[in-house]
Amino acid sequence: MKKVVLSVFLFVTLLSAGAIEESSYGSVCPRQVRPWFEHAAKRGTLTTADGRTLSWLAVEARHERGAVVIVQGWTEQMALYDELLYDLRDSGYSFYLYDLRGQGRSEGDHPSDDRWYVKDWKSFVSDLDLFYTAIVRARPHPETVFLGYSMGGAIATVYLAEHPTAADRLILLAPMYRINTSPLPLFMVRIVAGGMTLFGGGASYLPGYGPYEAHPFENNPEHITSRLRFEERARIAGETAYRPGGVTAKGGLELVRLSAAGLKAAAKITVPALLVEAGRDRVVRIPAEDRAAARMTNCRTIVITDSGHGMMAGSDPIRNQTVGAIRSVLERTPSCRLTRSRS
Repeated sequence: MKKVVLSVFLFVTLLSAGAIEESSYGSVCPRQVRPWFEHAAKRGTLTTADGRTLSWLAVEARHERGAVVIVQGWTEQMALYDELLYDLRDSGYSFYLYDLRGQGRSEGDHPSDDRWYVKDWKSFVSDLDLFYTAIVRARPHPETVFLGYSMGGAIATVYLAEHPTAADRLILLAPMYRINTSPLPLFMVRIVAGGMTLFGGGASYLPGYGPYEAHPFENNPEHITSRLRFEERARIAGETAYRPGGVTAKGGLELVRLSAAGLKAAAKITVPALLVEAGRDRVVRIPAEDRAAARMTNCRTIVITDSGHGMMAGSDPIRNQTVGAIRSVLERTPSCRLTRSRS
């Protein structure tokens, strides 16, 4: 099978101009990024049909070229996107994002905040529709771009399959179309999670999971390669209102169902799409991403060969490629120079 692999040429440097370097990250982040993020963002809450309170924020451009709707990944929160928005502050785009239910500052389906639990994966899609309809569409935009990371990529895919006119373009970063359940096969996870849920243990942790516990940088699950950015994410997690711990049986079952729905929905995506794969991803299955891209009408795939799943928190070479790929969509840059290699 042939894959498109991003080559690090001059265009990456140009497109990621203004990005923060790791050598200055420790001083720039607290002195510039966080204050800018707090000052520039407009914040609010929404109430879902089933009574959950969702927190959202918007960073709106004065002379807007378009809007970017960001759908975050599993256990993420809005504050983790402060550096990305800071890097893209000169793009002319407004940015809209919200915390998924049970994450960040959004209320979840379980009273305890030490476990990842959701009653039905479809609630993520209806929450996105509420946010898009009530907040994003509150003002007109020249165009709208959806950006989904990991689980957010699956959510965005399902949503745009159901609402094809909601976006003009789509950016997918390591989308979760199939979870890497190694060493167990996926069918075994389905059986265990389904059995536990069927017999009343849906809110119990799946075997091997437990309350929230900070991971060490070495061998972190997302293969984040920047220690400074990893430590910043850990700091943010420590200040989070809803900091979910390990996945529950019901939560795991719904994650599997959501990923399968996202892969199926890819066949209905007709807007121009860019799918950015992490070459060393250990969280999601890359072949599923390839299948999804092949099913879309107009999808270009870029592989960042040395990146793990946490590409936006990677070391400078990885992160610059990620930001550069996003900028290439926002700035409608002509197709970057690509090489093809077999995998």
